[in-house]
Amino acid sequence: MRRKRSCAGEDMAFVLMVFFSLIPLTAVFILFRMPHQRFTYPLGVFYLAISMWQMSIAVLYGEGWLEQPVIEQLFRFFRAGTVMFAPLLFYMIYQLLFFEALKLSDQKKRRLKKIINKPAFLTLLMWSIGVYAINWTSYGIAEFELHSIEPFNEVFYYPMAGALGWTFSLNVLLIFAINMLAIYLTFSVVDKHRKTFLMTFFTALLCAYVFGIVNLSPESPLFQAIFALIILVMGIFYAYIKMNYDMIKEGNGQLFVQQLFLRKVIDSNPNYIYAKDQNGRFSMVNTALAAAYQTTPEEMTGKSEKDFSWTQAQAPQMIQEDLSLLEKNEQLMQEKRPFATADGERTVQMAKKPIFFAEGHKELLCVANDITELEQKEEYIRRTEKMNIVGQLAAGVAHEIRNPLTSLKGFVQLIDQEYQIDPKYTTIMLDELDRIHFVASELLVLAKPEIAVKDTIALTDLVKDVIGLLTMQAMMKSISIEHVSFNEEIKLEGNANQLKQVFINILKNAVEASGENATILVQENVTDGKVAVSISDQGVGMSEERVSRLGEPFYTSKTRGTGLGLMISFRIIKEHGGEILFKSKEGTGTTVTICLPVHEVSR
Repeated sequence: MRRKRSCAGEDMAFVLMVFFSLIPLTAVFILFRMPHQRFTYPLGVFYLAISMWQMSIAVLYGEGWLEQPVIEQLFRFFRAGTVMFAPLLFYMIYQLLFFEALKLSDQKKRRLKKIINKPAFLTLLMWSIGVYAINWTSYGIAEFELHSIEPFNEVFYYPMAGALGWTFSLNVLLIFAINMLAIYLTFSVVDKHRKTFLMTFFTALLCAYVFGIVNLSPESPLFQAIFALIILVMGIFYAYIKMNYDMIKEGNGQLFVQQLFLRKVIDSNPNYIYAKDQNGRFSMVNTALAAAYQTTPEEMTGKSEKDFSWTQAQAPQMIQEDLSLLEKNEQLMQEKRPFATADGERTVQMAKKPIFFAEGHKELLCVANDITELEQKEEYIRRTEKMNIVGQLAAGVAHEIRNPLTSLKGFVQLIDQEYQIDPKYTTIMLDELDRIHFVASELLVLAKPEIAVKDTIALTDLVKDVIGLLTMQAMMKSISIEHVSFNEEIKLEGNANQLKQVFINILKNAVEASGENATILVQENVTDGKVAVSISDQGVGMSEERVSRLGEPFYTSKTRGTGLGLMISFRIIKEHGGEILFKSKEGTGTTVTICLPVHEVSR
């Protein structure tokens, strides 16, 4: 018969124990909401088994709530959780041995695999199913006795073992042995996070079983087992959470280090690398681009080209192109184009490609390779090759011209003396022959590969000599030449005749380019071990396109020029370790600066 409930305390004991039995199921729900690991599913099944184990104990306290036959049926049903621990533990050992990195010798692994394998697992599973089946008969559980323990005033049913009750006890011992083997294998796990979790899991499970064995006596209060299982569940759950937290923390640390490394790689790249968001603003900028904009990557982030003065004119077009590529998911590959920087315009090869980060979020990755210096070098190589070809031709042509030229000039002079011919005709012929001779001489100079003789030269005296030579030509156009010499005497090392030829060529061009009543200024200055002689005129000036072509053979703006004079001048100054710079503006005039290394400066 059903016994009447004795007190409110007993009523609450059963309810609380059922509630505690549901805690592992809550842990299962939380577990499957987290990132899945290899042990997620076995651990979830373990929690389910633990919940059934606890329910099997809780229903024994159902006196006053449930009929005795119902209690007996529920206990037999929920006992599956206790019985199935053996195959579950064996499965975890199998996972450890075959799929986890272990610090075990090959010989030990081979020995363990002889007893831990799929046939052994299936055998153990069949054994556990058999033990559970016996549990439903009187051979497994003979009867249920009602017990009461003082002073707790607990009333509960205690299952009495039948003739085959020893099978359940043997199953408990198997669980104990498998648990010990699992702890042994855990010591060999390489991954420190998994090792800590598994050690906590198997140790807590072992302690719970030992505590359960101690409380098998009918005189022992069964609710103590509930508390032990709660501690087991919370301990395992905490260890699992901590394992995931430590792995995420370590992963974040590695990700941070990798991010720093990639940032250093990007910043050390000399190319301009940057990314733009869907609003056309910089989201990532490397150091090279920031330096070109004379700012820092942090200052550029969140801004666009229109926020910088030197790119404001091109900003609308540049931003529109980037937004169009993002919208159409198109890419731009290796297109040569001008690129505005704080120091002026550069030439780059631009590549742009949309990068997708997540659904609905993409950015445009841009890489610009600065090829300005490369183009300058290529242009220099082209000019050098052209000069070499011209030099080779010059030697042959000049030699072939000068020999017959001497004969022609002699016969013209003889005709002028012996025949009555208008002198203006012979004069024109002689002038043209002199001009041919001059061009041939320039070709021979061009063909000379290097400086003949090096001497110490006083720069100021050299410049004064050149000005003296061209003063008469300047006076014919009412042009004045002003000379501002350096305070100290500057000495150069080189060939005086060749340098004089350069200065005559440049100053003569200035006189010819200047109009009447103009002024030509010649200044000397020393900076960083180099002397700069600048010759400034007030002529018509030149366009940038014309300035860029100066020095090319046979390129000239003069009606009767050959273009070889500047070409020879460039070559001579280069052989002296210097350079010639042009600065010109149409309608304003031209300044030519000849830079040469200083040999000595004295007072």
